[in-house]
Amino acid sequence: MYESLRCVALRTIKYDDRRSITTAWSRERGRVSFIIPSGNSREAQRRRALMQPLCLFEGESDIRPGRELLTIRDVKPLHVLSDLCYDPAKALVSMFISEALEHILRESPPDVMLTDFIFDSVIRLDAMRRAVGVANFPVLFLYKLGLFLGIAPDTGEWAPGRLFDMTEGRYRVSAPTHGRWLDASDSKAVVLLHRMSFAASERIGISRAVRRRMLDGIMEYYGMHHTPLNNLKSLPVVSEIF
Repeated sequence: MYESLRCVALRTIKYDDRRSITTAWSRERGRVSFIIPSGNSREAQRRRALMQPLCLFEGESDIRPGRELLTIRDVKPLHVLSDLCYDPAKALVSMFISEALEHILRESPPDVMLTDFIFDSVIRLDAMRRAVGVANFPVLFLYKLGLFLGIAPDTGEWAPGRLFDMTEGRYRVSAPTHGRWLDASDSKAVVLLHRMSFAASERIGISRAVRRRMLDGIMEYYGMHHTPLNNLKSLPVVSEIF
């Protein structure tokens, strides 16, 4: 039975000499994998272009019980992205975010609110016009994603001077004995991220050193509460450039 799926592409790998597998996250089915032709025909090239990392697309897929690799037809853009695949900085961020999502969403069931957040975030990244917003995007996206995964820090008890307990995900008056906590400055940065919107991120200048500490902290936090991300291939490049 064919079903309409709305997706964000995550990763494409070679399957054999004639086909590739594209992993995507769909609004209707959660994580899905499509087997697609990898030839040089016009249709094959068009389909590959529409299913690059973080591209939003829709199509008709033949859903059958027990079938892990799906076919897809009538592929078309769900939203036309004008900049994401052509701007070098945005393309790098796309590579990082798609790789992170490919790891994070492996066991997640379909989730409409989570999917809408991802789709909206991709559109916002594509529309950004200031370099500072693009540089801040990886950190802010991963933080906001945690809200939908149920691992977001509890910032309700923050006050100046309080320390963020990485293990418990909350603020404390004094340092915990286990050693997994942030100092007062970095603890305040968690609240900054919690309050920051994507629109505001284009106006807020964060130094490269602070942004690097934020990213390192978020990666550690994900490893403690959800999925290890320290082996992402794109992480060293993103950390070095942004």
